[in-house]
Amino acid sequence: MTKLKLVIFSFLAIFVFQSFSDSKGTQYVLPKIVYVGDTAQVRYVFHSGANLLSDDVDSSFGSLKLETDFSAFNSMSEKCLVKSAFIERKETEYTLTLDITFWKVEIVDFPAFDLGSLIFISKPKSQKNIPVFWLDLEPIEVNSIAIKSGVNSFRPASSPILLPGTSVIVALISVAFLLFLSFLIFFLTKIPAISLFVRRLMFSASMKKNARIAVRKLKKLQKSSSKINDVDFAFEIQKILREFLGVHLGENLSSCTTNEFSRVFSRIFLEDVPIEFERFIDIFSRTDYIRFAFGKADSSFLKTAEIDERNNLIEELTFTIHELGAEK
Repeated sequence: MTKLKLVIFSFLAIFVFQSFSDSKGTQYVLPKIVYVGDTAQVRYVFHSGANLLSDDVDSSFGSLKLETDFSAFNSMSEKCLVKSAFIERKETEYTLTLDITFWKVEIVDFPAFDLGSLIFISKPKSQKNIPVFWLDLEPIEVNSIAIKSGVNSFRPASSPILLPGTSVIVALISVAFLLFLSFLIFFLTKIPAISLFVRRLMFSASMKKNARIAVRKLKKLQKSSSKINDVDFAFEIQKILREFLGVHLGENLSSCTTNEFSRVFSRIFLEDVPIEFERFIDIFSRTDYIRFAFGKADSSFLKTAEIDERNNLIEELTFTIHELGAEK
């Protein structure tokens, strides 16, 4: 009787051990030929009566996404990367699916691992009574890309391939760059001359503007001439002329007397004083006489049927000032 019990116990122990140990399965690799850099799908199908996915012993169907941060997978990190893992159960048939990217040309052989431990760490809530179940995946051969392309030796270096029309664009860019470089060199060598030209241009514009302002004031004075007496008219003529000459000559002439104008013109023009500036001295002398003669002979602007001294004076100054502004 004792021997019979021992035989029955041994038979049950062997049955339990085989149920919770590696059951020989079938492995499929897609694609069948794997090259370095490829991501292949490895399916391992096996049968087992062990309930690996649920606490409910009567459950015949189930699925679970597995963690890829697992010791057996991490140990192969230099050769490949397990991107995703998934297990599915249909009654007694289990399918373990792995998506793997391979790094090296060699035979990749994962170490045997406990599927029960992988399922345990992958469960959202820890489940009890997950049996130990060892799996040993078949080795996977990773081939060189050179075999796939049929290349036995390295190709010699070749020149870059240009797209249609690229050569024309490159030529146009080169010509534009050369023109720009030539212009830049020319500009840098001519900086003093260019600077002088710009200064002269700005000075000429300033002189023309000064002349326009003086002419505009003279025209305004001419329109209001009938409302202004001789003394005030003479004063306005001197004021407009002083402002124009001050800007034109770059001198402060606001308090300059008629006698001082002669010395200023001689200092600026030396012995060759233009006739226009000599005429300005005559105008200052005439307007001074009108301002300060107080009723003496010829102490007012002459106006007859033939002569209008005020109008003639403004027309003369307008013409002269306009010509001096245009000269610059």
